[in-house]
Amino acid sequence: MAKLLGEPGKTTLKFCSGTGIEEFKQEFYLMNSEAAAFLRDLAQQIEAGGKIEVAYASLSLSINPTYPIKLEVEYEKNELEIEIKLKEVP
Repeated sequence: MAKLLGEPGKTTLKFCSGTGIEEFKQEFYLMNSEAAAFLRDLAQQIEAGGKIEVAYASLSLSINPTYPIKLEVEYEKNELEIEIKLKEVP
């Protein structure tokens, strides 16, 4: 499990009756060591295959992703954005 530490920022949460969480977005502000630890844990789960789980406090989200994993890299106005997209196995 990859645990998120640090300070949470803006949150968006959308539920659908019968299926649970439909959409969840959370910003986090992490120290270098916290970000590195999270990325290491996530990388180990990806490398092992199977279920990927991310947790913050009492909230835990998991997915059994299909492969390949989509990675988007964007640089704009002195900001580097790296987005990892994991899609659920149908």
